[in-house]
Amino acid sequence: MEYVPAATLWVLTILRLPAALDPHRGSVFRATILAAIACTLYIPAVYYEVDTMLGGRNRVGLATLVSLLLGFWQFRTAILLAAVGDVEARRRQLAFGRWAAVISCSAVTAGFIASRTPVTDPNLPLSYGDQPGMAVFLWTGSTFIMWICLDIARVCHKYLPSMRGPAFRSAFLLISIGCILFALVLLDRLLYGLVTKIDGTASPAAAVLTFLYWVGETFAVLLVSLGLLLPRLASHLKHGTFVLHVRLLLLEIGPIWNRIASSQRELILENRRATRLIVLSRHAETQLHRRLVEIRDCEMATSAAGRRLDAHDRAIVERAELALERRSGTRPTR
Repeated sequence: MEYVPAATLWVLTILRLPAALDPHRGSVFRATILAAIACTLYIPAVYYEVDTMLGGRNRVGLATLVSLLLGFWQFRTAILLAAVGDVEARRRQLAFGRWAAVISCSAVTAGFIASRTPVTDPNLPLSYGDQPGMAVFLWTGSTFIMWICLDIARVCHKYLPSMRGPAFRSAFLLISIGCILFALVLLDRLLYGLVTKIDGTASPAAAVLTFLYWVGETFAVLLVSLGLLLPRLASHLKHGTFVLHVRLLLLEIGPIWNRIASSQRELILENRRATRLIVLSRHAETQLHRRLVEIRDCEMATSAAGRRLDAHDRAIVERAELALERRSGTRPTR
């Protein structure tokens, strides 16, 4: 279970790689790669291995928390850029987030440096939480992440009604739920620290809290990841549905094109009959557009002789024209 969040975030990072340098979408990529690094380092086996390589003084714990803080900050930045239309309000919120991130990262770094952590242990707050510096490390990081999660949920809830399209509204709803779950997961860790001080790590309550932590973190990561992917998935699904519709229309107008073009070959670019194999064309939309134009041209050329499309054929042609019109906003023309 502990590997699922890290693996999910790395997959999401790879999917967001094309937008890494985009000024408007790059913050999502930075958020996912920072969160992926943090989740990977937090896996106990990875934590012990990497910390041993770095000298065994829990420096990985500092790197994990700083990466997580910066990742959440970048994620909040991405949400604000996507949701807040008021430029001045967005600028103020982004500036506040930058200062909060600088102060929080500085505080956790200072708290870690002021603490003695000689033995490698992923549970830094549990093992060294009685030191003042580690208390600053723990509570500053927890407070910042909790604020980020609740603020993202607030922004998603506030701007949800104004989102364009059901895919965006569903995406922001999933992100909001995921962030609330992140906050609950963080609360779980704080409760775990209190429980283990009283009853020890082997108590049933500690075991339940540990189970809920891994399950909650996994579902939170999955919900947020799905929320980030949903608009793109919806766009691909919509495009795929349109392409399939176009190919079916090509099959329908093929016989019509064959009949009306048979006596007007000078108006046809390809002097051959349309077969059912046209459905496999790489550029189905272009093929449909060209054949509709040729059908209309041939119809105009033969209208003087009284040969026009019948009602059934005309309905098919108009349906195909309407499909392209909805796609591009214009009717097929030469």
